Amino acid sequence: MSDLLVRLNEWPIAGYCLVVALGFTLGRISIRGIALGPAAGTIIVALLFGRAGVSIAEMYGGTIPKLTLGDFGFALFIYSVGFEAGPRFFGSLRHREGWQFVFLGLLVNVLAIGLTVLLARTFEFDSSTAAGTLAGALTSAPTYAAASEIAPQEAQLSVAFAITYPIGIAAVVLMVELVPRLLRYRLTDPDEEDELAPVGGPEMLRAFDVKFDTVIGKSLAEMGLPRRTGCTVTRVHRGTQVFVPDALTKLEAGDHLMVRGTVAALHRFEKWVGPEIYDVELRRRMPSARAILVQSSQVVGKTLVELDLIRRFHCLIVRVVRGGVEMEPNAETRLARDDIVHVSGGRDDVRRFATFVGRFERSTNETDVAVYAAGIVLGVLLGRLSLDFGAFHVTLGIAGGLLLSGLLLGRFRRIGPLRSHVPAAARQLVRDLGVLLFVCEAGLFAGDSAGSMFEVPWTTILACGLAITVVPMGISIAVGRHLLRMRPVDVWGSVCGGMTSSAALTALRRAADSDAPAISYAASFAVASVVLTLAGPLIVVLVGG
Repeated sequence: MSDLLVRLNEWPIAGYCLVVALGFTLGRISIRGIALGPAAGTIIVALLFGRAGVSIAEMYGGTIPKLTLGDFGFALFIYSVGFEAGPRFFGSLRHREGWQFVFLGLLVNVLAIGLTVLLARTFEFDSSTAAGTLAGALTSAPTYAAASEIAPQEAQLSVAFAITYPIGIAAVVLMVELVPRLLRYRLTDPDEEDELAPVGGPEMLRAFDVKFDTVIGKSLAEMGLPRRTGCTVTRVHRGTQVFVPDALTKLEAGDHLMVRGTVAALHRFEKWVGPEIYDVELRRRMPSARAILVQSSQVVGKTLVELDLIRRFHCLIVRVVRGGVEMEPNAETRLARDDIVHVSGGRDDVRRFATFVGRFERSTNETDVAVYAAGIVLGVLLGRLSLDFGAFHVTLGIAGGLLLSGLLLGRFRRIGPLRSHVPAAARQLVRDLGVLLFVCEAGLFAGDSAGSMFEVPWTTILACGLAITVVPMGISIAVGRHLLRMRPVDVWGSVCGGMTSSAALTALRRAADSDAPAISYAASFAVASVVLTLAGPLIVVLVGG
């Protein structure tokens, strides 16, 4: 083992990659739906390797250079946070309905910050431990990364983050699953369930023959098939015609319907309409969905039923992606600026539709690397600027500058020759690579520090982390339910978005058996991700010491 550690110090690339590989794998291990996540897994492995003897100083030949792999990862990650939040950050603040979602998300953040300061002073935590505890309790890697820029004791920051991150994830998921049951209320009201798309498994396309008298001669609007079965009719094959139906389309005996839904929903549809069949013509003439970016003010803020897109364009929106979160649309879904809608229909119809709502998303094979490189340069310059107001000296810092740069380039899509089109998969890769390189180096450095760093009040930090997770969530849920009178599904979506917890969203979708939480989650997540990035340095300043 000691020989391996020596080799890792001699081959730094191998050392970094081994820590990241093991940490990523650890983070993906799921127990009853709860997983650490790649960032937490990596920092735990890095702390252990650093404690065992893998040294950042030795990796760099005894002298740490001005720019390390961790520094580069930090820049990529913080810029990515702003870049991904940009499209939804400004939109969430602009719409009246979104303000409630954003308010609850911010309430979670403010309460968590205030409680962290109170607990830090009560238990005499240093500022680094306090910032790490907040970051872990809210499962927020951006908070941890931004705090590391000014934290005086990076070892304590890393250890506190590693201790509280697992309890933060577990507490949020358990609250989502248990609190509604204990309080005996449903996340989705029975009267609203009919309008919420089920998420019980992956969706698929199947064809059915219209046979039963209960549906023959009735329009799709009259039958309410999406409400009754959870399925959507995407195509009708009648005689020699294949067309996209609208709400007024009446079913005729012998019609063949192409239907989208989960396995359970398709079984319900079959019992209601007729037997499943295989229609070669329907399959052959079923075009693949095209991705379209929503930008037109004519459609932003309006529901699909108000826009009546099926009748006007003979196209069907099969999926909406908002802030990286996929949602199954229904009649009451409101389109937001920078939504990506996946549309199925004839080629000319889809082109007309794209012109009306915005423009086609560019090919997923194209990535504008320059928008990251130039954006990071801009962020560094913004972070170096300083403003003097008499006795006050104000500067964004590198983290603030990168965040602002990412927000601007992510929101406005084009500045001069720079177009901010980066496919979702590429954005995810850059963000993950950045945070893993950063936490790997930070964990190794912390683990290699003085052994006394592990002599921390583990139980106190754990208890404080649990309180910082649970108390703000509980208060915010009560405010949303009893003061704002919001729907339970929107309350929980907003609060989980404020926690920036993707694990919580997964658990919430499962508990609600609906995609509805994704709407409020996406609105509050965009603003919370920015606020929590700034919260890291803020805690260090407020606690001091």
